[in-house]
Amino acid sequence: MAHQRSESQDDNPQNAASAVYEVLLTATAEAAYSKYFEAAQRAISRGDLTNAHCTTLRQIDDALENMIPHDPLNARYALAGDLRPIFRLRKGRLRICWIGSADQRRVYVLFIAETLRKAGDVNDPYKILTKMVKNGTYNQFFKQLGITPPPIAPSYRIQ
Repeated sequence: MAHQRSESQDDNPQNAASAVYEVLLTATAEAAYSKYFEAAQRAISRGDLTNAHCTTLRQIDDALENMIPHDPLNARYALAGDLRPIFRLRKGRLRICWIGSADQRRVYVLFIAETLRKAGDVNDPYKILTKMVKNGTYNQFFKQLGITPPPIAPSYRIQ
């Protein structure tokens, strides 16, 4: 799923700074999106358009089509600490995390999750994302955008 910029935006110098970024999903994000899409489709087929799955899918679509492409590198979306070069959007329990390049006008959505945010919990979305970044799951996307992956310190377990 990618949002393409229109050529008229590229040709107009006034629109160069506000041109829409291309948004691409990694395999992880694509799998999560498919899960939300299928759950929403099941609800729609039952005639339940107000189902929570439909609401979540609308939120994800709004983020991917409207919010992220227009201002992906805004500091208000930036994560801090170990996940510093990664950005995220929060909508209730929903977390969408991405990296982007101003030079390439491209964004890779790394992670979409709707798990509870509870620091230290095994299902904490940031803990899951940190583990995936640490394991090198997203290294190819960092490399494609010319971004240095975050230097995540190894976790030590004192017994």
